[in-house]
Amino acid sequence: MASQFLSVEKWKYDVFLNFLPEDFNENFVTDLYKRLEDIGIKAFKHDGRSAKLAPFSAEISEAIEESRIAITIFSEMYVVSRLCLEEITKIMECVDRYRQKFFPVFYRTEPSVVSLEFDFEHYDALHDIPGADSERVQRYKDVLSKAFDIVGYKKVDSHKPFQHIRW
Repeated sequence: MASQFLSVEKWKYDVFLNFLPEDFNENFVTDLYKRLEDIGIKAFKHDGRSAKLAPFSAEISEAIEESRIAITIFSEMYVVSRLCLEEITKIMECVDRYRQKFFPVFYRTEPSVVSLEFDFEHYDALHDIPGADSERVQRYKDVLSKAFDIVGYKKVDSHKPFQHIRW
């Protein structure tokens, strides 16, 4: 199985892990990272600094671009992190531009909960962050919509959270 994920010269990493460290106490993500590495899958995860405070760096941007697959681990408070939102924005750009594969994981939450957190609680908080204008907030909403759509969650009504659509 690991041979399916061997890096092509173009890819520095097989997997980029996007997550909010504060929500995991590093256990879940550390175990996932170790298991991926154990079976020969080269993964990138940031160093666990507070994602609420860490800037979106050139290193992280490059790691996303140089990864064949991105796994976003959505947790209930994922959207409070500007770093996480910038990472998912870059990931969705790479999905479009480089045909990067994207796999969302909803860890102890549902898309509707993540959506509600963003739509109602943190929208105003993002406006308090320097540089977080309404255009950026709309971009984050669009990116989250796209990510949720990949797994079959769509926003049916603009005043309601995301709902699972069965095809």
